[in-house]
Amino acid sequence: MSSPSPAESYLLDFHRRLAGVTSREFGGAPVLRDGEMFPSTYALLEAAVPKEDGPRVVLDLACGDGYLLELLARRNQPGLALVGLDMSEHELAVARARLNGAATLHLGRAQSLPLAEASVDVVLSHLALMLMDDVETVLSEMQRVLKPTGRVSVVVGGELVRGEAFEVYLGLLKPLLAAEERVPMPLGDARVRSVEGLTGLFGGFTHVDIRRLEVQGDATPEHAWESLSTTYDADRLSTAARASLKHAFVQAVEPLRRTDGTIPMRWGMRQVTATGRRRTE
Repeated sequence: MSSPSPAESYLLDFHRRLAGVTSREFGGAPVLRDGEMFPSTYALLEAAVPKEDGPRVVLDLACGDGYLLELLARRNQPGLALVGLDMSEHELAVARARLNGAATLHLGRAQSLPLAEASVDVVLSHLALMLMDDVETVLSEMQRVLKPTGRVSVVVGGELVRGEAFEVYLGLLKPLLAAEERVPMPLGDARVRSVEGLTGLFGGFTHVDIRRLEVQGDATPEHAWESLSTTYDADRLSTAARASLKHAFVQAVEPLRRTDGTIPMRWGMRQVTATGRRRTE
């Protein structure tokens, strides 16, 4: 791999310390899409892969600890070949143990895929595209390895769900970040965080479909904080600032507590699905 950028260096360190954190947080979290509830965002991506027998190559881009690949491997589907790529050797170590040879795993960057042109039937990616440097090159690489009739489906971050615990958390976080006077280190491309930006970035694909998702994260204030404390922004706070944020958050969301002890918390996300590649003259 080429030398990592400052943002990639941070992400590599984060996933060294917290390998598997994404699947632990979202692997069992139900998600609402178009009024219908699904088991998880991972399940939405797993369902994007056809179940008909026959030769089919599936690439999980930024596969992390291999959770999505494991869902696909459990099908025992004849002809299904699974491939994963991640830039974190620590995440891949977990994936190797989890998958036990059920997928071919590569250490590398999405900007330079170690795969042949038109060799992949389905490209999947879970909560990673919005963190990647040079996202246009990533999408170009997806198109290069994808068969002309292939499919891509990715889950990325979405808009804030108003009036719930995550909005409270963000309101408390911003002044702490400002007080620490840290040099801003944006992760990924801001265009991936809007429908307009995604539409433009995926202009080289056909049949682009963008769906709004609401991941259900309802929990007690203490458990909600445990999830929020593993977000990139909270992770970059000093120890003292993080402790202050926890105390303020648990107090601030108390009015939201229901009779069962939980507070409402939703993670806004989007699923982008596209079929085939736009022909160039």
